Amino acid sequence: MRTPLSRRLLASSALAAALWLLIVVIRWGFSQIPGGAAQLAQLVPQLAPSQLLWGQSGGWLFVAIAAGVLAVGLVHALVTALAARSGAPLIAAWFATVTAGAVVGLAFDLAAAWGSLAMFGPRGLLVGAFGVAAASGALWGLAAGWMPGLVARSPAETPAYADETRRPVWLLPAAAVAVIAVVAGGVASDTARTAAIAAESAARQEAEAAVTFGALPDPNAPGVPVPTRAEASTELDAQWCTPDKATLLLGQSDAATGHRGMPIQLMNFSDEPCVIEGYPDVAFGDQNQHLLAVTIEQGGSFMAQDPGPQRIEVPAGGYALTYLGWDAASPHGALVTKTVYAAPTAGMERGSWGLDVDLDIVEGSTVSVTAWEIDPDPFPSE
Repeated sequence: MRTPLSRRLLASSALAAALWLLIVVIRWGFSQIPGGAAQLAQLVPQLAPSQLLWGQSGGWLFVAIAAGVLAVGLVHALVTALAARSGAPLIAAWFATVTAGAVVGLAFDLAAAWGSLAMFGPRGLLVGAFGVAAASGALWGLAAGWMPGLVARSPAETPAYADETRRPVWLLPAAAVAVIAVVAGGVASDTARTAAIAAESAARQEAEAAVTFGALPDPNAPGVPVPTRAEASTELDAQWCTPDKATLLLGQSDAATGHRGMPIQLMNFSDEPCVIEGYPDVAFGDQNQHLLAVTIEQGGSFMAQDPGPQRIEVPAGGYALTYLGWDAASPHGALVTKTVYAAPTAGMERGSWGLDVDLDIVEGSTVSVTAWEIDPDPFPSE
């Protein structure tokens, strides 16, 4: 007994939807294989952009897939019912498979490009791989459409296709709604994936910040590099402790009841005395290698008294001493001092010690600097 054509066309559409789902699942399965075997996924048509269906989309993953399966079936049924009226159900169902794959792929492409469209308008379609799913869907339909076509094929003696393939009036709006659902599900899937990635990144940064001194480095943070020298009008004479005669040494920081201090020594490594006067020039670099906004005050602090500016002579092999002082501050999430820059006096080139120093001199801190004085005990006993 001959099966009515309308039932065969319905079975053909159901088979097309099942084949679409099978290809999507196979591609996903290959992508989950550890190691290089995951490259096998590239041999399977990409009927939907991977970023919409896989990853951290949560429940929207299943919504997007279900919407795609339904849309393939309905679009296929609509196109087959229209084309089969010409009396060639096999060709009609084959063509419908190509059309359904392309239309549903285009819907997924639009969902993947939604963010770019919202930001850049039609130019956003030029970003990324827009159109890949539509092209893959069409090629899939061309390669696999013969199977739904065989199911839809009618015996040669069937005389009245027009009556048997009269399409239900609901197919067109149902197919349109299903395609719109694919776009909506894809957009929701991409939004959920983006939100999950952002939340995971924020949690990771928070965990890293809990064990990191200061805020994590940000390569996009605004700021200016630390100047190589401070402007000054002082002219240095031949007796000054210039870099060819002396160098600066960074001491170890010290702490007491909420206060901090750190010595800087000037060592005269030459064979003759050299002179130094006044206060050193200091600056601080943050974790982004930018100048840290710190107020420098010349004078004493809780940690050290200021002897006042005076011209001192540092003997050959001798040391001069200055002391930095500041109040303790919380480094959590803050711009902190990672590099200390200093020069014996303003106008001379600043140097650093080429290492990270983790000081709780944070953005907005005030640092007191004492005047140079002879260091009577450059090598204190432990």
